[in-house]
This record gives sequence, structure tokens and C-alpha cells, in this order.
Amino acid sequence: MEKHDKERIYCRRLGHWLTFNYCRQENNNLPCRKIVDCWFEKLQIKEFLNENYKEEKISYIFDSSKPKLTSIIELIEQAKKRNDKTP
Repeated sequence: MEKHDKERIYCRRLGHWLTFNYCRQENNNLPCRKIVDCWFEKLQIKEFLNENYKEEKISYIFDSSKPKLTSIIELIEQAKKRNDKTP
């Protein structure tokens, strides 16, 4: 799963360069919902997802029915967790 972790791409959503490692863990330790849109030219991304995640996880990743506020709150919680781990 970590084979492509150091590859980098410009994230249009966040506006800066990120590693694949970040993209595959951004969504509560699951891939970002935009991972296919961003990585399809560099990786066999659909195959990667199918090989590494169960179907229900893939469905959860791309479920766009979450309200925007819920997504924002989840991102804030993830940032807080990352900051708590920083020495």
C-alpha cells in the first residue's frame, strides 16, 4: 500500500503540493474523495483502491451525501489530532 507514498502532486483543493501518503489517509485514515480525479494520470488509482480497500470503504470514500459542515468539522478534528501528535 505504501509503494507510491513519496510521489507528489499539486492539490487543487488545498492549493499546494502533497504526497500520495497524505492523499490516501486524508479522510479519517481513508483516501481523499478526490483521489481518483487527482491521481488518475500518475497511477492506476482505481486498481490501487480495489486492491487495498473493501467495497464498503470505497463507497464511504466517495459518498458525497455528507453535508459540507460535517466535512469541515471532520477536517478540523483531523488537524487537531495531528497537532496533538506534534512534539
